[in-house]
Amino acid sequence: MPNAMPLQLEARELEPLLADLGPSLGLWRAAEIAVLRTLRYEPPVLDLGCGDGLVTSHVLARVAIGVDPAREALARAARRQLYERLEPLPVQDVALAPGSLGTVISNSVLEHVPDIDPVLQAVARALRPGGRLVFTVPTEAFARWLALPLPAYADWRNRHYGHRNLWSLERWSHQLRQAGLTIVAQRPYMPRALVTAWDVTELAQRVWIGRHRVFGLCWRRLPASLLARLARRLARLDLGAPPPGGGRLIVARK
Repeated sequence: MPNAMPLQLEARELEPLLADLGPSLGLWRAAEIAVLRTLRYEPPVLDLGCGDGLVTSHVLARVAIGVDPAREALARAARRQLYERLEPLPVQDVALAPGSLGTVISNSVLEHVPDIDPVLQAVARALRPGGRLVFTVPTEAFARWLALPLPAYADWRNRHYGHRNLWSLERWSHQLRQAGLTIVAQRPYMPRALVTAWDVTELAQRVWIGRHRVFGLCWRRLPASLLARLARRLARLDLGAPPPGGGRLIVARK
């Protein structure tokens, strides 16, 4: 996949992401949206671990199926009117006709799955020949690029986020081949400096006084003009990264 074009979002899209999600998650989601937009998606599309549909709603106008065991998240996804069908089940338990899908998209989901082989096998069965699994995940470098380069700190952060599969491209290639899928493209995003800044900012958001997060209180009171200025500055950043990046887009074909 050519990496010549920078990964960026316009300020008008960044601003609501920052306002709604905060600076750390808003920035990471912006990088995911930007990298997912570099592809075309053959229908029908299934969104694996769709959550509330936020990221996918910035990438696609319509999705055939959204799958997520979290019913509360699916209720929010339904309000977006993006999905033709929503299934509150793991993908391996959803009734999917073999060879019925053109694309499976999955954003920051597969790194959390403890038993990934049944998931990948279910995806491969549902894809038509030539169909693609498109997914984003944090990389093997993520834990090394956090604010404190200490194994104990990285373990704590990964436990907090439920990260189980922070794998190299070679490891992903092996797991996907086991399911009958072959990597045909990949693109890293979030350079080291941004991963470290993301971690510092996210840690600041975890400070509580009484029943309130201090950072959150300040962030919600940020003047609109200052938020707009920050969005304009972030819009000039290239969210792409040299390999391995803090996150990676992987495209695998059946």
